[in-house]
Amino acid sequence: MSPSMNERLRQQLSARLAKPRRLFVTPGGDEFATWCRDMPGTAVELVVSAKALHELMIEPGLPLADLDAVQAYAQQQFAHYFGAAAQRFALAPWRLGDAAGASALHGLELAALRAQADAARVRLVAVRPAWAVWLASLPVAARAGSGRAVWHEEDVAVVIQLDRGRVTALQSRRVQSLADLGAETPLAVGTPADELVPQAGPATPQPDFLPRSARSPLAWPLAATGALVLATAAWSAVDSYRLLDAAQAARDRVAQLRPTALKPQARRAAAPVENRSASEARALLAMPWEPLLTRIETAGADAKTIAWLGLDASAGRGEVRLEGLTPDKLLALQLAEQLGMTPGWGQVVLSRFSAAETGLVGQRFEINARVATGGGS
Repeated sequence: MSPSMNERLRQQLSARLAKPRRLFVTPGGDEFATWCRDMPGTAVELVVSAKALHELMIEPGLPLADLDAVQAYAQQQFAHYFGAAAQRFALAPWRLGDAAGASALHGLELAALRAQADAARVRLVAVRPAWAVWLASLPVAARAGSGRAVWHEEDVAVVIQLDRGRVTALQSRRVQSLADLGAETPLAVGTPADELVPQAGPATPQPDFLPRSARSPLAWPLAATGALVLATAAWSAVDSYRLLDAAQAARDRVAQLRPTALKPQARRAAAPVENRSASEARALLAMPWEPLLTRIETAGADAKTIAWLGLDASAGRGEVRLEGLTPDKLLALQLAEQLGMTPGWGQVVLSRFSAAETGLVGQRFEINARVATGGGS
């Protein structure tokens, strides 16, 4: 395997396990091109400038049952206003209670962003409108209030009307200054210079331009961790078998030289004995990784603020240890409870909960469990 191939594999694995960082991108996406050139093997969430977006707030009362229906309706509306150009827009629908809407990406090509990410082994976690990321970062008092919240970028402002935390209107407007919006003092004003860190509080719209799929965002980190475990196990197995073969060959030579001198106890000791490393390696390889990882990601799919840090497994003892970060202990407790109700899972315990290390956001938790190692979960 060439050094360049080794490096690509290392970057791919690093990207799957990396904690995503945020990057603000403007029309054209030069910021992301620079990121891909300078930061291969990382994970990133793109925060898209309002200058690269069109916004649609859907009138209440329309029979739009889910996000697919919201997206289909939004596509029709954007085509009505922007004509054939709207066919190229990537859409990010959202729904929150009775409110629904969609953002259209017109200043960036989503396919080009994803191609850049793939070429640089960068994991593209999300592509979200800046106003949505900012709204989720507001303190509880502002998000739960009534009035206008304004995301402002030079000559563009996204005005979000809140009614006791509920989004009742959303509009992108051209402005010379905030004074153009009227005399009413906004609940909050955000700009690209703000630090956008998610805060606890009322739910906010979560539009994302990346295609929706049945698998949760946890799938890649967990699958990569599982793959790393399997690779390590396979390497250990190969090494163990090599040592066993060498030992067996040595015992065969001794037996040929002194066939009658060996006592019964010595002959029993000379029989092939599988060492613990080989046994554990084979057990790890035989574990039902797909249902195991699928169950973990399914149980945590609703807890989108959980960031997974690692997975350790002991096939011989049938034990699994999960580590992650969460802003709320209740989420970790709920996750442990869901796993505990899963067939094949037992003794599920939230064994550790502590403040995260410097540089990490949230609180670290650890879940230990016993799982069935044969057949499925």
